[in-house]
Amino acid sequence: MAQERPELGFSVLTAFNANIDRKLRYEDLDLDLEDVEPQDLDTVRDIDDVKSLLKYAVENGANLEADIDNFDHDFPGTESIGGQAGITANFLSGLKGSVTFYTPFLSQDLANLVDEKVLHPYMDEKFVLKNVRDSSNTDRTKENIIIEYNEAYSGRVILSDKLRGFGPYFRAGIEDNLGLIDENIDRALLSGFHNAEGNFQSKIRKSVSQLEDIDSPKHLEMVDCRKEKFRHIMEELAPHVESIGLDETEGKKVREFFDKETGEDLHVGEAFEMSKLLIKRSNLKRVHLHTYRYHLVVTEKDYSLGLEELRDSLLFGEVSAILMADKGEIPEIEDFEDLDFEKLHIKNMDEIEEFGDFFELENFAQRGFSEVEDYKVAAIPTLIHEEPERLVGMGDIISSGAYIYETKFKD
Repeated sequence: MAQERPELGFSVLTAFNANIDRKLRYEDLDLDLEDVEPQDLDTVRDIDDVKSLLKYAVENGANLEADIDNFDHDFPGTESIGGQAGITANFLSGLKGSVTFYTPFLSQDLANLVDEKVLHPYMDEKFVLKNVRDSSNTDRTKENIIIEYNEAYSGRVILSDKLRGFGPYFRAGIEDNLGLIDENIDRALLSGFHNAEGNFQSKIRKSVSQLEDIDSPKHLEMVDCRKEKFRHIMEELAPHVESIGLDETEGKKVREFFDKETGEDLHVGEAFEMSKLLIKRSNLKRVHLHTYRYHLVVTEKDYSLGLEELRDSLLFGEVSAILMADKGEIPEIEDFEDLDFEKLHIKNMDEIEEFGDFFELENFAQRGFSEVEDYKVAAIPTLIHEEPERLVGMGDIISSGAYIYETKFKD
């Protein structure tokens, strides 16, 4: 079924985390898990730890991430760009946008995986925006192992390499020219704060002080991380951005942060209450929650987009992610013409319908938007791909796609 190619025009900054992903399938590993004890581990030190982590993920349908600690591994797999900032840089460049990408440690191996049209801030004799492939500044590279499974559940396990000294902020010289970057972007997408090594709180505060020099709307993409890191991000960083994106696990952690109980699933009504708390207490304008059952955006009432525009932006983000699942790699703008909807189905509409019924919203599930109390709300069911070629990075594509599509409606 042929689709129209979206017409977009935007300029964006993506920062801070990027790495090389080495992706492989669980079934290709030929690991015997029969007598292995399943464990949800924070760190893996040998192949036995990997087996325990994998068995836990497969049995529970969990997306897990663990640090690699001095573990000499030799996994097969295909290399691609990884890290939220790296993935979104390539995706948004493929949509024909003007993309400035920044990561503090850019090796040539990593730069070669970034789209050749992307720019990177660089200090030579003066500040310039150079082609990313001419901007390497180190020979150090972070490499993650991505193991995807599709058994009773679908999901992935990430074995995460550490990059010593990483801090999610702009280095000397670059930070003095953030105003020049800001003048040439519509929006900024920020991520990778959970990867900070060393004095975590100090590095978050340094980043916050720099972000005050960027007046363009800023979006923070959350990542599930240890409780203390999560708390610092919520307390010190979240109040300095306009928008936040998170998945169901992160949404439940936000509710816990606000001392709100939640069950195994985060239902639409609970997600709406969580979003209101973020807008009220963290001074946000927009919250985007993406789950395996639904996508939800809640904004303050005077947010610049209309209700239908918010829903359409959500739809664009969702279709973008499905395209990646279908083709197995980050989609480009031409791919929107070729999506075959016969491979897709909707999980269900129940939660969205129940939300609409509770607030007595006429045709909410069918339209996908309404004003609720003093907020704008858009919600759509999640499209499920029967035979996904790729799962890692779907949340990043959904979130960045929806946020950037909003620029289509700017004045």
